[in-house]
Amino acid sequence: MQAKAEGLDLEALYTLRAEDLTQEDLERLTATVPGDESVLRRLMGPGPKLLKGPRGSGKSNYLKRAYYKLLERDNVLVAYINYSQHLALEPLMLRSERALEHFRQWLVYKIILGLAESLGADCPKDMRQLADAGTKFVNELQTSIGRTPTSTPPPIAPAELLSRIEGWCEQLGRTRAVLLMDDAAHAFMQQQQREFFEVFRALRSRTVACKAAIYPGVTSYSPFFNVGHEAEEIEVWIRPDNTEYLKAMRAIFTARFPVNLQEKMRPSHVDIAAQAAFGLPRNFLNILSDSLGDAEEDDGALVPTAPTLRMMRDAVTQNARRVRALFEEISRKLPRYENFIQVGLEVQSSMISEIRTTNRNREVGGAKYIGVAVAQPWDSDLTQVISLLEYAGVVRRIGPVSRGSDRYEKVQIHTSLLISENALGLAQTPSAAQFNAALHRQNADDFVRRQPRRILSEHQAERCQLNLSPCPKCGTPRISDDAVFCYKCGHALQEQSVYLELLSSSIERLNLTTVKTERILEFTNMKTVQDIILDESGSQLRTVPSIGKTWSARIKTRAEEFVTL
Repeated sequence: MQAKAEGLDLEALYTLRAEDLTQEDLERLTATVPGDESVLRRLMGPGPKLLKGPRGSGKSNYLKRAYYKLLERDNVLVAYINYSQHLALEPLMLRSERALEHFRQWLVYKIILGLAESLGADCPKDMRQLADAGTKFVNELQTSIGRTPTSTPPPIAPAELLSRIEGWCEQLGRTRAVLLMDDAAHAFMQQQQREFFEVFRALRSRTVACKAAIYPGVTSYSPFFNVGHEAEEIEVWIRPDNTEYLKAMRAIFTARFPVNLQEKMRPSHVDIAAQAAFGLPRNFLNILSDSLGDAEEDDGALVPTAPTLRMMRDAVTQNARRVRALFEEISRKLPRYENFIQVGLEVQSSMISEIRTTNRNREVGGAKYIGVAVAQPWDSDLTQVISLLEYAGVVRRIGPVSRGSDRYEKVQIHTSLLISENALGLAQTPSAAQFNAALHRQNADDFVRRQPRRILSEHQAERCQLNLSPCPKCGTPRISDDAVFCYKCGHALQEQSVYLELLSSSIERLNLTTVKTERILEFTNMKTVQDIILDESGSQLRTVPSIGKTWSARIKTRAEEFVTL
């Protein structure tokens, strides 16, 4: 759908990633949410920090805002480094004996490139020389899939990089340096994750501070990295039970939703989208964009119609499918967790079923149960399953609660899933007021209390095993995820590249609308995710009927996200 009208900015609604926004657009389209100033202050201040939250929670937004604010200060050396292309190095990690060395230099030179970019013409001569040497190396690693780079820049150890950064600060008259690392250490191979945290840990001094965005559930720290001691964790997931939650989401609506449509949108519909977003701004924007009706002519321009309640419910259901699909994708991108993902799908369904059954007996017209309080302690299997669900944004742990001598951990379920699965115990066709009343947080008892084995049965726990590929020669199961050689026959253990598999995936895996998928296949030669990514300008996509600049950008963004994690 293409629509153009004065004051109608659909691109603002469809551009979901902060790294795709200019500084001006980021400031214009960002709304204030609870804890904003505290997060930014800690990112801009001294000391290492880990910014934690699922995809779409606003990590990149905070990092970019901190970056632009620090750029305005003449006493701070700052760099924004995006490691989203890390998976492109995975094929090389599986083939080269020097892969870890190349990965370490990739981490180091990405930092140098980020520093050089922020300084521009003020970049010191030796930094510029290193940046020029590192540019080709970084580009080769990210584009020459699985091939050893033809040239390598001067090797720099993390300790040497720290010394150089401190020297550049002194040379430039800067009192300190802040390194903002986006898409860091959330889906690297375990060897890569540990190496990243060793570099992160080494780049720490009174002058230099690293801030890294990570995801819950899938991060492997190095043996010498202790969260809390080495770095402070900052959670950026907006809590739906916050008293300012709806106010914050309405502010995002005002900042992003097309001005021409805002007055046509019912406030109760905005609140449904906000509740269904589960505290994730990207979910909120997805629901709003999916709820818009077909374009109609208004004063000579095509303007989409404001959503009805039914259209909003359909958009919420579509968001629930995306959330579940994101969780299922983990097993394809991190095959070692495949068994945990299958069990997680069952656990998710059983928790929703428990909530649905209990809500049917709850007072009509009041708040409904929105999660499960699971008795503590948890074993490692339940902890891993819940962590993976949390990584995908399917659930959220929001803290302990005591009932007498018993302690429970509250696990909230994604609101889109509760709505789409009719787990709120509402009438067949509930009104907007009934939806919002059911989701209104009243007290800590809006959680069904259950024992761990009611959530994860013994049979399911037995299936919670890492899916490690056996030795290709003798078939003996590998004993750990880190094993390089078979302990029985000594044969080298190799795995198939996940990245190459993702690139060769059909575009149907991108979960586009059926019509757009069919038209891309009909009107272009693009069949795989790699074809979409290689269409850099989006020129091929724009030859497809109903796909213009906005939709081609959305499809390309989805393809790029598909091959990251």
